[in-house]
Amino acid sequence: MAILRISSATANNNTVTIGTHAENDSLLIFAYRDGSATAPTLPAGWYGLHTLGSGGFSGVIGWKRATSAIETSGTWTNATTLHAIVYRPGADKIIVPVFLGANAGSTSASPAVNGQPTGTFPTNQDDFWVGGWVAMRNSSNNLQSATWTGLSNVTSSTDGSTWQVVVNDTNATRTTAWTNQSAPVANSAPWRSVTFGLLEVPTQSAGGGTFHPLQHPLIR
Repeated sequence: MAILRISSATANNNTVTIGTHAENDSLLIFAYRDGSATAPTLPAGWYGLHTLGSGGFSGVIGWKRATSAIETSGTWTNATTLHAIVYRPGADKIIVPVFLGANAGSTSASPAVNGQPTGTFPTNQDDFWVGGWVAMRNSSNNLQSATWTGLSNVTSSTDGSTWQVVVNDTNATRTTAWTNQSAPVANSAPWRSVTFGLLEVPTQSAGGGTFHPLQHPLIR
């Protein structure tokens, strides 16, 4: 069975109620902090995928594998807004998020989701999705409607006056490497983005033995 997106939730707070999930789902939280280049703090039990900070704001992406259907976000100290997304693997598989790249960004009206570095498209996976986290210090650009070709909007948040954040994903298997995509918006503003992958791998080897997902060559 391919990867499934199960639920999503947002909160302009340092905690968020995670949507529907079950044991073995992969939980991702995207934490944005406005007005500071020092990123929010990961709570205990969450693994950092990437941290960025510059241009008057910062962010961190964390993930964990659910061990129950009642997981909590914990407190992401100094976070302005949180986006929690749940992905489900097939039977005897696990989804491991992987960092594919970040755009330190600029001040422009064309925020981009960077392409994969050469050699990072997995050829021995069960399923592989790509996603993009984009933040912009302009609240009127309607980032949730911006079109990064190949991506669908999953979550969005704004304070209505200063900033906007979105998380998008392909909502489908990638059969080729992701290439750089820009999305024109109305107003030039500082922006940053992170490109991530969702890698579904088996927990059993072809010979029947145990395979640890973190042994996959794409996971560094």
